[in-house]
Amino acid sequence: MNTHFSPNSKTSRWLGWLGTPLYLLAFGLIVLVFDPCLRLVHLVFGYEAHQQGIRLMNRLLYGALWLNACRISWNRHPDALSISASTSGIAQRPVPRIFVANHQSLNDIPPLIWKLRAFRLVLVSKAELSKGIPSISYNFKTGGVIAIQRRNPQQSLEAMRKLGERIASSGENILYFPEGTRARDGQSAVFRSGGLEQLMLSNPQVELVPVAIRDSWRLAQWNFLPIPFGQTIRFDVLPSIFSKEVLQQCDGHVGKAARLLMQSVQEAIVQQLNHEIS
Repeated sequence: MNTHFSPNSKTSRWLGWLGTPLYLLAFGLIVLVFDPCLRLVHLVFGYEAHQQGIRLMNRLLYGALWLNACRISWNRHPDALSISASTSGIAQRPVPRIFVANHQSLNDIPPLIWKLRAFRLVLVSKAELSKGIPSISYNFKTGGVIAIQRRNPQQSLEAMRKLGERIASSGENILYFPEGTRARDGQSAVFRSGGLEQLMLSNPQVELVPVAIRDSWRLAQWNFLPIPFGQTIRFDVLPSIFSKEVLQQCDGHVGKAARLLMQSVQEAIVQQLNHEIS
């Protein structure tokens, strides 16, 4: 839906008071209804069926933004990895893929989980979400989300090391926000490389797929009271960066290679965010 006013205008704010209650109600109902369903599915049918349910739930959360006329725009660089579910499927991957994105709000996650569903993603997220949130917290317990304790670097690195061992054989891929926290004003923070280094101990060759997220932070600029009416969130999938050549340049030194790789990913994302959209 195209709007003829700025999503940051007074008109957007007043109209947001109409759509915001509908969105928040829909969000709450979706996670409450799915919680017992996902538990039952996991108990009876196992992990893969449970993850299918998680993807469906995120599709509904993604769609709920339309109740406030919010729009999701997907854009793919011509040289970037195809993210079409119909063409990607679960085909053999040459190397593990790590989708690396800047983080602006919790609304970043449902569109990415749904749009990239063919890649069987494991989300890396802060441990604070692992308790007290219907459906979402339970997904931490089943292994669909890996909890990172931001104030405990040793735990975080150990969790990433174990995740690296897991994806080496499971065929899963990773969704990762290396800033460690949300950018509430849209400005990108430093991308940390320690987690990538731990992943690369078991997977020296990886494919990093940068995803630039624009204007998601604006949904929470008024603390969701209201959510601006008619806001567009843009996701740009950028060309992949492969670790093989960087590792060779670093004489196989994983730590140095991880730092250079993460720096390259951040530079690609920041450049895209600084690019004016016509």
